[in-house]
Amino acid sequence: MIKETLGTFLKEVSLCDAVSLHPNIYVAYSGGVDSHVLLHALVQLVSNKQLKVIHIHHGLFQQADEWAAHCQKICNKLKVDCEIVKVKVDCSSGDSIEEAARNARYQVFAKLLQDGDVLVCAHHVDDQAETCLLQFLRGAGIKGLAAMPSVVRFAKGYLARPFLSISRQDILTYAKQNKLSWVEDESNHDLKFTRNFLRYKVMPLFKKRWPGISKTIMRVSDHCAEANQLLKELAEQDLSLVHGKASNTLSVQKLNNFSYVRQKNILREWLQNQGYLLPSTIKLKHIIGDVINARGDAKSCVSWSDVEVRRYQDDVYAMDALVQHDVGTHIFWDCKKDLQLPANMGLLSCKKVVGKGVRQDVIKEPLKVAFRQGGEACRLLNRQGTHQLKKLFQEWQVPPWLRDRVPLIYIADKLAMIVGFGVCEEFAAREDERGVIIWCRG
Repeated sequence: MIKETLGTFLKEVSLCDAVSLHPNIYVAYSGGVDSHVLLHALVQLVSNKQLKVIHIHHGLFQQADEWAAHCQKICNKLKVDCEIVKVKVDCSSGDSIEEAARNARYQVFAKLLQDGDVLVCAHHVDDQAETCLLQFLRGAGIKGLAAMPSVVRFAKGYLARPFLSISRQDILTYAKQNKLSWVEDESNHDLKFTRNFLRYKVMPLFKKRWPGISKTIMRVSDHCAEANQLLKELAEQDLSLVHGKASNTLSVQKLNNFSYVRQKNILREWLQNQGYLLPSTIKLKHIIGDVINARGDAKSCVSWSDVEVRRYQDDVYAMDALVQHDVGTHIFWDCKKDLQLPANMGLLSCKKVVGKGVRQDVIKEPLKVAFRQGGEACRLLNRQGTHQLKKLFQEWQVPPWLRDRVPLIYIADKLAMIVGFGVCEEFAAREDERGVIIWCRG
């Protein structure tokens, strides 16, 4: 049953016959029975040259080295490549040790996958049922209750779970029939972990009353997955109608043409498309109440994890959380190499040209790179009069939170250039004059 189910799955996702389409199949191999059965069956179905086994060494338990050695031994026996990757599990963000370990694993997997590669994991129907119940207990919505998809885009390739229709008992039966050996992680029986409590205390009671409960819960997940797909398609349609003026922004005025429920659906799709961690229900409520429905001149910001949502005029922005910086900072730069700005503000580059930028002949010493503190003014080339930088930023519609992050170039303590916007007339290169252009990237 295992081999037949896996073979059918592989054909459906074109892994067996399309080697050029999927150059590598990475197997997430813990050394446990589930992943061993997956690897054992895969070896019989696809070329060993296609298979790449990855074992993540978390270093959390004393037996970690033994598990890694076991995985290497099994892979040597099966004649497949095995890479042992050591990771450092970081719980400083407040995640549980389970979540932190999972994040560490998937960060490694994401870096390994190239275009078209596939990562296969051994999650089965009982795992799916447990995941759905965990999401239910966390108060998740349709997306959470959909649990784990069988195939999904991941990094540059795909993440596949071919065993989602297979039970834990089916896997154990296969392992015993084929006389496989595997390691047992003692933490898998520690009831302080919620998943283990569900697995060993709750699910046995359910199965005693409803023997087919795992497959029933999986049907719930399938229904939720379909509903989530419909919500996604609706969000994509709605999202195409609410673009703001600036890139990747939403228009408040256009958003307010939709109901509160559809606004939430749009916001989730918008954030997910930009690769951001989705906000909690409470945070989503604050985005709508404190940002979208705030006064146009309000300096509202809703943040979670490393994400911020802000508003400027009619546009709603999502961005990486800004790193605080000292506006009094100044740096002297000779333009010979790119300059890394503080607080993740990017990289300054320069290039010699003719007829543009700052005149070369006025650059007698390293340029001074500084930031707006208030009171700066500039007479721009081809414009009448001197203008306060504050007024210019308003005219250029630079969001307030970025105005003290725009690099300013000083020559002899005089403002010479506003990077990305213009050069002050006194320092500007004319048509036939040699100049230096400066830009910021990243």
